Amino acid sequence: MTNEQMSRPWNESERLAALRSYRVLDTPPEPEFDDLAQLATRVCQAPVALISLIENDRQWFKAEVGFGLRETPLDRSICVSTIRGAGLTVIPDLTQDARFAADPLVAGRPHLRFYAGAVLETPYGVPLGTLCVLDYVARDLTDDQAFALKALTRQVMSQLERRRVILEQGEALEVSRRIEQRQALLVRELHHRVKNTLATVQGLVGATGRSTGSFDEFYRSFSNRIMSMAKTHNLLTEDYWQTAPLREIALNELKPFAESRVPRFMLIGPRVELSADLAVPVGMALHELTTNAVRYGALSVPTGYIQIRWNVVETDVGRRLHLEWREFGGPPVSEPQHQGFGLMLLERVLPMQCNAEVEVHYDSAGLRFRMDAPLVERRLVPDY
Repeated sequence: MTNEQMSRPWNESERLAALRSYRVLDTPPEPEFDDLAQLATRVCQAPVALISLIENDRQWFKAEVGFGLRETPLDRSICVSTIRGAGLTVIPDLTQDARFAADPLVAGRPHLRFYAGAVLETPYGVPLGTLCVLDYVARDLTDDQAFALKALTRQVMSQLERRRVILEQGEALEVSRRIEQRQALLVRELHHRVKNTLATVQGLVGATGRSTGSFDEFYRSFSNRIMSMAKTHNLLTEDYWQTAPLREIALNELKPFAESRVPRFMLIGPRVELSADLAVPVGMALHELTTNAVRYGALSVPTGYIQIRWNVVETDVGRRLHLEWREFGGPPVSEPQHQGFGLMLLERVLPMQCNAEVEVHYDSAGLRFRMDAPLVERRLVPDY
């Protein structure tokens, strides 16, 4: 490590990070910087002035007067050496300086001879580049010109800081606006969800009451259905009431059988997020199927098990969810003599609420249920 490196309060990666934090590289010309470059040429009576920012492989000019280029490679940069020092660097005759005599811009066109540059430093002393003036003849700066060039350099840094503050304020305002928009959309979605939930609960009260023969049976069935809805709602609240994963909805119903030594269920399908208006009725349908399987079907005997298989199919009008519930190893199945709430939910509510196509087959080997429903892709509340 050189003495120069030891004395630096920064390393090159930190310097580049500081430079890029200003987000000024490759931006269009701005009058505030152009005016300062013009002032530098007039005060120093030099034909060329540059606000030069040193990147890892080039020097880029936020403003230039009399040079005609917006950037050059670092092998044609005098400023890259200047930022290793501090304050003002003056080179009266570049052809007499071994570091720059062979520089293409010195040895060839435009035959630069004079250079004076002051370092652009962050408030933490990290150099970003220079404000420099150049001439085609060997010369020097007066004390007043040197003072003015350093003062203009401080103004360039003030403009860079001001520019960054304005950008950050604009971004903060945009974030605030998006948060407010998101909150408004969330309130709308919650309002919609509460109305739907209350309507569903009202429907559950009536349907459960009509399909049960005693208060105890009504209370037990109604409580279980409400608990099933609550589990799906908990999944939805994790995504601002927008979507819930199908696998988690199914697991909520089948968790009591997850720790069995003999596998009692299989979930086969890709990760699918269901919109709230689809997640709630699907969760209710899986609850009714599970309850029926526990009472009368495959989960009523130790050897029975359930298979839930799903996939998503692309169609001309959007994606559709195909879901199939199958029971194996349970008692013989026969078609019920009367339609309870569970069957009504599967055959009537799902088509009405989700525009789903459903099939229920009472095969002797086990109940089979199939559903085909469109997936709602649009989110009301954005992800951000």
